[in-house]
Amino acid sequence: MSKTILSGHTSPETAYLVEDYPYGFRLRCKIRYWLDCDPKRGARLMSQTSNPKLSGLVWNKPKASTFARFGGCMVLDEAGHVQWAGLTEYTGGKEASAWFAEYGAGVPAALLKTARGWVAAKVAFDDARAAGATEGEAIIASRRAVADVKD
Repeated sequence: MSKTILSGHTSPETAYLVEDYPYGFRLRCKIRYWLDCDPKRGARLMSQTSNPKLSGLVWNKPKASTFARFGGCMVLDEAGHVQWAGLTEYTGGKEASAWFAEYGAGVPAALLKTARGWVAAKVAFDDARAAGATEGEAIIASRRAVADVKD
């Protein structure tokens, strides 16, 4: 399973463009993909198709996925299809570390510090709990870990 990380696609102008995409049963169109990044909400995948029924290049309304609070990454799978993976508040320390190791290179710059901080906090929290710390002590450890994250 080889995946290619797509980075730098953070607006309709810089979107990843697929030139030949199905539109209904017979027509073909273009589709573009990008990550919408919001510092308070996170990242979400956006897609937008062109309308082949109209002359010229006319874009339809963009479609949006659900926000992933701490980061997102677009990838091109082995079939050449655009996929995305998000880092959410529901991931544990091991999952967050594995996610960042695999997809960290594709996280938009606007969310990179947030993603690093979340991974550090989850790992520190899980390590503290595994060492027998109370929940309060583990929270303090996770806050310290976030404070130590560099840009």
